[in-house]
Amino acid sequence: MNPPNLGRLLKTQEAAARLRVDDSTLRRWRQAGVGPRFLQIGATTYRYPARELEAWIAANLSRRAAS
Repeated sequence: MNPPNLGRLLKTQEAAARLRVDDSTLRRWRQAGVGPRFLQIGATTYRYPARELEAWIAANLSRRAAS
């Protein structure tokens, strides 16, 4: 079985910067089970596959017209 090709793995700080949110927002989203998919490495290390982050952004684009 081949492992998935995750591409570039972003640190929490990098993913937060891409989303323009605070690091603590991503931590809350992880704890709540919402937000972009992530990879947990060990007890306290998290990485966000860049492809997953972009897919999450695309899936959460608003279809409403801005007012």
